[in-house]
Amino acid sequence: MPSSSARMPGRTRDAGRTEFGPRDVRVTNIEPGLTRTELASHIEKDTLREFVEGMADTMGSLSSEEVADVVAYVSSRPRHVNLRQIMLLPTRQA
Repeated sequence: MPSSSARMPGRTRDAGRTEFGPRDVRVTNIEPGLTRTELASHIEKDTLREFVEGMADTMGSLSSEEVADVVAYVSSRPRHVNLRQIMLLPTRQA
């Protein structure tokens, strides 16, 4: 059973949809998988940084441009269409 804190982001999104939906504000949860960014270069512990880089090499990773493309797609839908949730993963991560 998930803890209440683990469920909070979902409840917050649902509350946002409930509150802002009547105002035609769309709330979409985009969950990207392993995405190659500069974040790995900020990991100070060598073994952890190498682990993250190894995961990206093994499974592949998304580029920031690919994630941005999904954001643009969601934003370009007609006002009456709301995509509630999108999980975006490298094929091997799925």
